[in-house]
Amino acid sequence: MTLSETPNAPKEIPPISRRRQQRIREIQDLFDSGLKVSEISEFYGISERQVRRDKEDGKAFDRALSKAVDQAEVLGREIRSYEQALRMEWRAYRTATNPFVKVACMRNIIALKEKYIKFMQGAGLIEKVADQLKIIDIPYKEKSIREAVLDLVKLINDYGEKKD
Repeated sequence: MTLSETPNAPKEIPPISRRRQQRIREIQDLFDSGLKVSEISEFYGISERQVRRDKEDGKAFDRALSKAVDQAEVLGREIRSYEQALRMEWRAYRTATNPFVKVACMRNIIALKEKYIKFMQGAGLIEKVADQLKIIDIPYKEKSIREAVLDLVKLINDYGEKKD
């Protein structure tokens, strides 16, 4: 017996009109919201058998769509979007003149980095983040950098006090 002859072989998607594709999606949504086959068939004016067939074709359609997803492309887009958001926040931080805005930007940067790291861990691209951060060669002569470091230290201290 070959794979194509097995009774549980994945079903190929037949050519489906756009209107039927839309109905299939709507039927899937109705199933997900808890409606019964009889209620859906009555709503669309089609047989219960057709509703079941649409549900099965919807599953096959979903399988085909998931196979068509390029994981590397999706991950690449997500990584680019995080990096772009970080660049924008750093730019806003550098151009801000109000110290409260600078603190807000720094908090946004920290939050974005945390989300970015969690995303990378969830995607299996990194395993663990370092427990310690060693900072060297900081140009403390720059007033904006001194202020940013001070803001960061305050934020870390506040976080540690809340945690205790």
